[in-house]
Amino acid sequence: MSIRSYFMAKFFDAFMKRMEDNSLSFWRSELLSKLSGDVLEIGSGTGINLLHYPKSISSLVLTEPDPHMLVYLKRNISEKNNERIRVENFASDSLDFHDNSFDSVVSTFVLCSVKSPENSLKEIKRVLKPNGKLYFIEHVLEEEHYSLIRWQKLIQPFWKYMCGNCHLTRETEMYISQAGFIFDEIKKVKSSGGPSIVSPTIIGIASNVCL
Repeated sequence: MSIRSYFMAKFFDAFMKRMEDNSLSFWRSELLSKLSGDVLEIGSGTGINLLHYPKSISSLVLTEPDPHMLVYLKRNISEKNNERIRVENFASDSLDFHDNSFDSVVSTFVLCSVKSPENSLKEIKRVLKPNGKLYFIEHVLEEEHYSLIRWQKLIQPFWKYMCGNCHLTRETEMYISQAGFIFDEIKKVKSSGGPSIVSPTIIGIASNVCL
């Protein structure tokens, strides 16, 4: 893996701290408090969501394909000393789990950086039980303010290079809908404490409706 990946893992939590304090931590806690049953999280990074999972879940599997992130994730899991939690190094488009394995899948700031949102959502849908839930928080393309859209498009090539393929202009709501999920709830908000180019955010829950 690249030196960029090493430094991104090393300084990720520090880089995100102001955004977490200002908005993200509250959103994570509010969304994840609704979880129960067997849960899969894709792209877990350093394990920042671990603080927010409720005791109501039966099991938690965290996946992270980046080896540098995986070091910090395993360290944070070991500190929890919780037998219900385990980690796997699967990518979101190649989840080595049986069909219909999980009650819920969690994706927080992941679908912006995967190679193919379509393939990742296809895999998420496969491993979810019928009527299982996708819980998501994702930064997205701005919808209204042209000046911000222009900056997102202008900066995106550099941002992708420096930030692990993170796209600023993905229309993730569309991808989730096109994958066959039905939104139970979705909110469009703006994060604070970080660059405005990553502030447009969607938060919600979508059901794996099997027709």
